[in-house]
Amino acid sequence: MINKTDIKFIVIQVVLTLCIAFIPIYFYLDASFENHNIKDKLMLKDYTSSVILKMKNFEMENSDFFYYPRSNIFTSAIFDEKDKTIFSLFDKNEKFVFDTAYFKYKNKICYKQYLDNNKFNAKYIIVCKNINHSQVIYNAIILLLSITCLIFLSSFFVIKQSIEPYKKLNHYLDNFLKDAMHELKTPIGVARFNIDLLQMKIKDNKHILRIKSALKNMTIIYEDLEYYMQSHSVKDNKTNIDFSEFLIKRVEFFKDLTSAKNIELITDIEKDINIDFNEIELYRIIDNNLSNAIKYSKDKSIINVSLKKFNDNIQLTFKDQGIGIKDTNKIFNRYYRGDKVSGGFGIGLSIVKNICTKNNIKYEVKSKINQGSCFSYFF
Repeated sequence: MINKTDIKFIVIQVVLTLCIAFIPIYFYLDASFENHNIKDKLMLKDYTSSVILKMKNFEMENSDFFYYPRSNIFTSAIFDEKDKTIFSLFDKNEKFVFDTAYFKYKNKICYKQYLDNNKFNAKYIIVCKNINHSQVIYNAIILLLSITCLIFLSSFFVIKQSIEPYKKLNHYLDNFLKDAMHELKTPIGVARFNIDLLQMKIKDNKHILRIKSALKNMTIIYEDLEYYMQSHSVKDNKTNIDFSEFLIKRVEFFKDLTSAKNIELITDIEKDINIDFNEIELYRIIDNNLSNAIKYSKDKSIINVSLKKFNDNIQLTFKDQGIGIKDTNKIFNRYYRGDKVSGGFGIGLSIVKNICTKNNIKYEVKSKINQGSCFSYFF
């Protein structure tokens, strides 16, 4: 199957090829117009000769009545030596200005020929026909459409053949990552379960706390990758969630991570705030913000988490006393990492941004270097 990206590349290739093909098409049109012009001149000359021949035949016949030739294609008139009209099939208001045998008048091409002595005392004759390039333009359009279709079909075939190996490799890698993610889920779960049991026996051990914190960080990264890989298939199932209780539980989940860095986590969560939302997406918003706040905070600092309701709006805020952000415009870009030493894969806030865009959630970031950052989300 050809996706939108492939179609975009095909269209770009067609446009570029047509731009190159426009040069010979231009010369073709120029030559066609010139040939058409030559053909018109020959037709004018032939018709003029036929009118002159009829005038000569009239003199030879010695008739009293001359029926001036008429045509659906050509219009003509004869003039005396003082440029006065003897007989004309042109409109009365038409006046010709010419200095050559062939000349253009309005949308007509005309031909002037001087006459021998004749019974009409006519000095010259002018014959005109309308300039009509419709056939040339029609041929050019047919040629252009034919070239476009040919280029499009050939580009379609070439691109389809060239991207097939990459699609197979991408499909293989996708399956590999899904299998790897599936295999990782079990050992992470077993490790977390056993470290919890071990902590119950050996309490207040800093080494166990660090292991537990590392496992929770691994869990968050795993869940981000899982959501990222399956985001196209995540169903938009919204349920009524007690936002207040949900946030309290997520804060509790991160207590081990804050304890490992001696960070104080202060909450100001208004009770009984409910929201219709996708539970998985709400996990990703809260977990990524809390994880980043802890990751980039200094030891023995404070993180504030608040949830407030103002009229019909709900404001979720995460405020830390961390290292700050140099460029707040880039942090939501995929794979952007503010700190390459302690940063993750750079997909967490990208996922958050996509969820916010999908659910019309406004977000705001304020940050000062070495003073901290504040992320606010308005539901």
